[in-house]
Amino acid sequence: MPDQMTLNPLILVKFVLWIAVVIVVTVLLRRRKVTSRVRLAFLIGGVLTFGFIFGALIPGDLNPNPVASLRTLLTTALVRRQFMLPVAAMLVVLLLTVLISNKSICGWGCQLGLLQDLLHRVPLPKWKPPFWLSNIVRIVAFVALVAGLAAAGLDWIGVIDPFQLFQFNFTLGVGLFSAAVLVTSLFVYRPWCHFLCPFGLLGWLVEQGSLFRPRINRETCKECQLCIKACPGQAMANFYDGKKIHADCFACGACIEACPRDGALGWRAKAQ
Repeated sequence: MPDQMTLNPLILVKFVLWIAVVIVVTVLLRRRKVTSRVRLAFLIGGVLTFGFIFGALIPGDLNPNPVASLRTLLTTALVRRQFMLPVAAMLVVLLLTVLISNKSICGWGCQLGLLQDLLHRVPLPKWKPPFWLSNIVRIVAFVALVAGLAAAGLDWIGVIDPFQLFQFNFTLGVGLFSAAVLVTSLFVYRPWCHFLCPFGLLGWLVEQGSLFRPRINRETCKECQLCIKACPGQAMANFYDGKKIHADCFACGACIEACPRDGALGWRAKAQ
C-alpha cells in the first residue's frame, strides 16, 4: 500500500467501519446472538462492502486490508529505511482488536477472509489440516517475506496478492493464485489465513492472550463436544482440552451456537 493511503478519507471510513463491526460482533457473541443466518448475512455484506464496494471507491491498490498494513510497515522499514507512524498506528489498533476479542477483525472485517469463509459453507467434503503443519508453513512464509524485503526489496505477496481480485486487478500470478485460494477454500477453512497470511501469524501470537474468547463452564458442560464438531478449524478442540496455546480462532460463533446448554459455553472474559 503506497504512501497515499494516509491521504484518502475513504480509508479512514473503512477503518472506522472495521472497528464498529468488531464492537457489534463482540456484543452479539456475548449475547449468543450469532446464528448461522446472522453469520451468513455478515459474510455476504462484508465481502460486498469491504471488498468490492470499497475496492471500486478507493483507487489503485489502496483498498486497505490487515495484511497490507503489515506489508507496508515492513516495506518502508526494511527497504526505504523509513517509519510510517499512521500505518504503524493502524496495525497497532488492529492487533488491539485481536487482543480484546480474538481474531474478530479477521473473522468479520477482512474481505479475503470473509470470501474464503463464505465459500467454505458450500456443502462439500472438508479437510482440517493439522495446525502444526499450517503454522510451520505460515512461519516460513513470514520469514521469507521479511528476508526478501531486507535482502533484495522483494515482496513475494505482491506477486500473487489475492486481495487484488476485489479491484479486478489481475496479472497471471494474481489470477492463478487467487483462483487456487478460492477453490481450496471450498475444502479447507481459510487456507490463505492459516498457511500464508503474515498478519494471521502475528494475530495468532497476540490472540493467545485475548480477553474475550470461547470459554467453557465445566460445571454445566456435559461434554457432548458439539462445539468441537461445529468449529471449522482446530481452535475449539484446543479450548476444550484446556491447552495454553490454541489454533487460530476467527470468532465465527459456530461453537457457541452449537452448544445446547445455556451458560456452558460463551464468549467471555474469564471462565466460570
